[in-house]
Amino acid sequence: MSFCAVLVISAALSGCDAPADFNRARASYDPFTSRLVLLSVDQNRDGQIDHWTYLDGNRPLRGEGDTDGDGRIDRWEYFDANAQLVRVGSSSRNDGIEDTWVYVQPVGGESRIDRSRGRDRHIDVCQYFVKDAMVRAEEDSNGDGQFDRWDRYEAGALREAAFDTSLAAGTPDRRLLYDAQGRFFAAEQDVERDGTFVRLTGAAADAAKAGVTK
Repeated sequence: MSFCAVLVISAALSGCDAPADFNRARASYDPFTSRLVLLSVDQNRDGQIDHWTYLDGNRPLRGEGDTDGDGRIDRWEYFDANAQLVRVGSSSRNDGIEDTWVYVQPVGGESRIDRSRGRDRHIDVCQYFVKDAMVRAEEDSNGDGQFDRWDRYEAGALREAAFDTSLAAGTPDRRLLYDAQGRFFAAEQDVERDGTFVRLTGAAADAAKAGVTK
């Protein structure tokens, strides 16, 4: 949630006036319980409501925003049970279809971005970052709900790409290794899928590099 929205909501909930340089929020209440259910705000002060926060009393549930004033929602906010903003959705094509989600708080030192390339809310790419550098990524290439490719990065260079060639097992059986400059140097295979990879040579290595199952 943006800083100004937080200030307006805080003022509304506490019964205080909102800061003078913000337009006052419009509060909506449940007609049966009188609980606050919606705050609508004109954040850029152009006379049009552009941010909506849905609440259960004093607890925010989710938020929506039109950040460019085109009349379509392009920002979605999600809160946890403690009213903390945990995830922000956006539209990669700026057309009102939510297909990208950024997690606000890093988990285990990593921040995360989820993407739905089919734009159907099915997450098929997860990317993990430490500060601004991507360190790993997971991909569901066939849309069956489980990942079948796992990439690892160091200093911005791809160092390892692991694949589930069956697209069904959920664990890798092939992997390609790259040097610090991102150049391919080896292919490995784990036939038993027990985590023990064996280096491939010759035609088998070439086939693995080309993504051909042998």
